[in-house]
Amino acid sequence: MKNKITLIFSTLILIFSACKTEADSKAIRKEVLNIHDKLMVDGEKVIKNRMKLDTLLVKLEAKSSADTIKMSNLITKLNKADENMMDWMHFFKDDFKGKNEQEDLAYYQSQMIKIRGVEDSYIKVTKESDSVLKIYNILPATKMQMKQHKH
Repeated sequence: MKNKITLIFSTLILIFSACKTEADSKAIRKEVLNIHDKLMVDGEKVIKNRMKLDTLLVKLEAKSSADTIKMSNLITKLNKADENMMDWMHFFKDDFKGKNEQEDLAYYQSQMIKIRGVEDSYIKVTKESDSVLKIYNILPATKMQMKQHKH
């Protein structure tokens, strides 16, 4: 009886250890590319919000000099977020081949950290610019509008 329990227990351990998912460079690469694809759409919103804020500044529709400064700073942040995305894309090596799986894994993990940073800045600056645009009764671009624009 004891041998049977030990055998069952050992078998279960083998099954569960075989099912354990290890980090895989191909899976991480795919996730990095999926985030990139999402950020391409988000980047359109960053650019459209920047253009709307630029228009507000040119028309001098800011409610105060403090608002003018806030919009100028926000435009700078929108530009920086867009530049960070362009820099990441410029230096990203989609066809990276290390000497072994561990090097591939390390590269794509580092790229995941970088693209998540770009994503975080897009989220933050988009929310901030959306709220400023709403103060001026300007609706920020929606993903649906951007998809319709493409067709």
